[in-house]
Amino acid sequence: MSLRPLLLLTLMTTLTHCAPPEATEPDPQVGEQPQALTPGGGLRFMTYNIKHGELSSLETVANVIKAQAPDLVALQEVDVLTVRSNKVDQAARLGQLTGMFYAFIPSLTNYDSGQYGLALLSRYPIRSAQRVPLRSAAEQRVLALFEVELEPSRLIPVAVTHFGTTGAPERVQQAEDIKAALAGKPWALLGGDLNASPSESSITSLLQQFTDAWARGGSGSGYTIPASFPTKRIDYVLLGSAWTSPLTAGVVNASSQSDHRPVTATVILPWSQTLFGDRVPGTAVQGDDTRAVEVGVRFRSNASGTIEALRFYRGTGNANGYVAHLWSNTGTLLAQVPVKDGRIPGWQEAPLPTPIPVTAGTIYVVSYFTSNGQFARDVSGLTNAVVSGNLTAPGSASVGGNGVFLYTSSGGFPSSSYKDANYWVDVRFKPASSP
Repeated sequence: MSLRPLLLLTLMTTLTHCAPPEATEPDPQVGEQPQALTPGGGLRFMTYNIKHGELSSLETVANVIKAQAPDLVALQEVDVLTVRSNKVDQAARLGQLTGMFYAFIPSLTNYDSGQYGLALLSRYPIRSAQRVPLRSAAEQRVLALFEVELEPSRLIPVAVTHFGTTGAPERVQQAEDIKAALAGKPWALLGGDLNASPSESSITSLLQQFTDAWARGGSGSGYTIPASFPTKRIDYVLLGSAWTSPLTAGVVNASSQSDHRPVTATVILPWSQTLFGDRVPGTAVQGDDTRAVEVGVRFRSNASGTIEALRFYRGTGNANGYVAHLWSNTGTLLAQVPVKDGRIPGWQEAPLPTPIPVTAGTIYVVSYFTSNGQFARDVSGLTNAVVSGNLTAPGSASVGGNGVFLYTSSGGFPSSSYKDANYWVDVRFKPASSP
């Protein structure tokens, strides 16, 4: 991966609680452009207290992060140029190791001959940053508030924090300060080490304004500390009120790189949805079938909108020269687009030059042609419906067969079905009412 331009933000003045937040505009970055959203169709957010790399190394911390392929990473306990961390700018180094944009906000502006605080890693440009001091009984705690540009002219607030340890009353005040700072920002994402169990009053206060990603999309205890054998849950991903789509959440099995385990949450973007997200097939290459074939999936939406792109999962060993198609359920061709190779294996995606409007409740077919077969296929993968946001791939029996295929030398409308197989073909959908 080529490294993206990096961003370092340091603030050298200490602000009092009553002062307005200090705001800065990061310098423009050469060649920086918002890129296409994660091919999975969602936004993957991680929070991770790295304990300034003391228990392992920044390289091992970076490997934990890269293994989860996040879009955004909220980091706590980050050193910049401290003696104890050998004068390393840890935010910059993690940006370099992960190939992500980065920004740093100090909680302590003069610590061990350097600074100590919070950072954000992002696959997308970071357009602004604020240091918002929180009321603190001992060590100064802050909210690091960033604006990240997911798409041109579409900024979302991303916040990082680390609550105090003196007791629940201090953390309640810090929760109140964060609610005030993020008021009127329904698309805010907040990640951090809150030093509180879910039943503590500081957390219940935050949940008056946010929802808990783990409670909505996680399973099990959600415990994150101690990393070697977790018995408590104090690390959180919290979502503003606008994030109403389904999501998944998990605790990463990283037991020795820090004293915390990271938490991840993948949210479906209301303005950019897919059926299968970043899931991968069990059989990525049907290696015993090398005939030319068109394979596809029937789908519908419960809301009108537009199809913005066509996508499919490609394993290794396939020929080049794919063409993806969008059809009505009766075989009328609505769109076709050649597909340029992306990361292989992985999701291949081709934007449509002109988005295609689709009607709520109407069945459509998305497919692609491969000249040498070796397509992804999971038998019985569509026996039951797959539902993701507004999109549904109906259960096979309910639509007379799903997924679908056609053996052909040049591509065409696929209508045959075999063992309710999922061929891992997908769309990117934008609801008409999206923000």
